[in-house]
Amino acid sequence: MGGGSPIDEDAIIAAVTVFQDRLGDCVQEVRFKNSRNGPYEEAMITPREARLTISPGIQRKGGYFDIQWWRNGDYKYHYREDGLEFRFGREADNASTDDPVRHFHPPSDPSQHVPSCIGPGHPPERVTLAVISCWLAAVKDSDPKPLNSQSNPP
Repeated sequence: MGGGSPIDEDAIIAAVTVFQDRLGDCVQEVRFKNSRNGPYEEAMITPREARLTISPGIQRKGGYFDIQWWRNGDYKYHYREDGLEFRFGREADNASTDDPVRHFHPPSDPSQHVPSCIGPGHPPERVTLAVISCWLAAVKDSDPKPLNSQSNPP
């Protein structure tokens, strides 16, 4: 992802802020990867990725989102909890393939690329709200089926 574009630190920080503002105490911990292969740390120095631990989760235990953004508008919101994972993403390099640029990797097959319900051209704050909206629909039902079935969220 990113197609060689630099990491967009401001977009990562904006996404974290929206999660914290919208979900409040459900965000249990925020950590940052400040280098490509470095560990997740509390300090936000040069964020390349954010990890937000969230509880409760879709299956009630809780899980975490790994979030990345690039300056070309690509992004990744990868969610994992025990026995469940999915990802919303935008990958400009997919334009030359059969995979959709804006895509969703469903829990039933995380390697599959299906069109995302999140519309094009949105800034990080709006994409984050859309991801939260989709995730909350699944949390409400304790079922991942509604994740990518929203109508152009949020």
